[in-house]
Amino acid sequence: MGAVIICRNEPAETPYYIESMGIRIYSMEELAYFLYENVYLVDKKMLGPRLWEWIGTEMHNPELADRLKKGAEAGGSLQNMVMAILRSVDFYTQEELTQLTAKMKILNTYQEQERLKLRADEYFVGGNYQAAIYEYQKILDIRQNDRLGVKFYAHVWNNLGVCCCRLFLFGKAAQAFRTSWQYQKDPEVLKEYVYAMRLGLSDEDFEEAMELQNIRGEQLEELTEEYERLQKEAGEHLDAGADLTKRLYELEREYERNTRYA
Repeated sequence: MGAVIICRNEPAETPYYIESMGIRIYSMEELAYFLYENVYLVDKKMLGPRLWEWIGTEMHNPELADRLKKGAEAGGSLQNMVMAILRSVDFYTQEELTQLTAKMKILNTYQEQERLKLRADEYFVGGNYQAAIYEYQKILDIRQNDRLGVKFYAHVWNNLGVCCCRLFLFGKAAQAFRTSWQYQKDPEVLKEYVYAMRLGLSDEDFEEAMELQNIRGEQLEELTEEYERLQKEAGEHLDAGADLTKRLYELEREYERNTRYA
C-alpha cells in the first residue's frame, strides 16, 4: 500500500477541469501528481490563464499564479512552470524532481512529431480516442520528417486507425490502416484493414473492395474466417446473461469518455 499524502489546504470548491483527460483537480497536491505522472501531456494551454486564475482564487496562492503568468508572458519554458508548481507543495523529494527534470530535458531533444506522438499515445492508452486522433492528425499535418523513418509514420497511421475503429468510424479507420500498410507491410495491419472494411461495408461492396485491393483466394478466406470467429465470440460475450440496460448505460458513458475534446 502506498503512503497517504495529506493536503495542506482545504480542497477547492470549484475544481480545475482538464478537458483532454476528463478529470477534476481539487488541490495543489493533485495537480502536482497529475503533472508528474503525465508530463508528456503538458502543454501551454493546460498551464495557461485558466490555471493561473484557479491557483490564485481557489488555491489562494496569487504569488504562484503571478509567477506562472509572468513566466509564460516572458516566453519561459514549460519545464520551469511545471517545476514551479511541483516545488510549491511538499509532495516529491529532490531526487524525484531531479529525475523529472532530466526526463523533460530529454523530451526537449525530441522532434516535434515525436513529442506529439508521446502525447497522442498517452491519450490512446487512457481511452480518450478523440484527443488521440487530434494529436495524431497534427503529426500528419506537419511535413514528413525523413529522419523519423517509415516505421514511425506506419505506427502513427495504425494507431489513428485503431482510434477511429473505437469510435465506429470504420471508413476512416480503413483508410488509416491502408496507409500504414503502404508504409510498412505488417500482416497485422493488413488484417486490421480487412476487418475495418468488413465492418463498414455491405457484403457486395466488401467483396468488390477486396478484389480491387488484390486480396483474394486463400488469404481472404483465412482473414474472413478469423473475422467471423471473433464476431461470434464477441456476440457470445455480450449475450452472457448481462443486464442489457445496464450494459447499454455503461457503453454510453464509455463513449462519452472516449470522445472528450482535447
